[in-house]
Amino acid sequence: MNLLNPQQVITLGKNRTIQIVICAVIIIFMSNLNALVDAVLHPDIPYFDHEHLIVGGITGLVNIILFGLLTLYVRYLNKALSDIKTLESILPICSHCKKIRKPGSDAKDMKSWQPLEAYITAMTTSRFSHGICPECLAKLYPQFYGKERHSRPQDT
Repeated sequence: MNLLNPQQVITLGKNRTIQIVICAVIIIFMSNLNALVDAVLHPDIPYFDHEHLIVGGITGLVNIILFGLLTLYVRYLNKALSDIKTLESILPICSHCKKIRKPGSDAKDMKSWQPLEAYITAMTTSRFSHGICPECLAKLYPQFYGKERHSRPQDT
């Protein structure tokens, strides 16, 4: 038995025609399920009975809503998976200034390189706030390192 792996299922789910056909078949089957069960268990009840039509109609509407929500969620997950794959790729980064080269661009072109912060901000929902660590403070500003900060007097 050949089972599909998750990547094949996601690829299969991208084909809208297949999605629509599968959803339509399931919705039609679920809408007729009450009538089909009654046809087997109670053959004296007509297939197009008034109650079968009401129950089938309501079941069909509920299934349409559920499949719509499921489709939206699958699209959201596919987008998230795409974003994760983008972030998992190997990034060319300058060993000195830490700028990142845009994927697929020319390494010799200055416009191809962008600051690390700009890349991460563009590719994720992360935002940056700059500060300075104690090691860099000691190296770059030795006159301020080790001195106590003078705080402003509290307003009373």
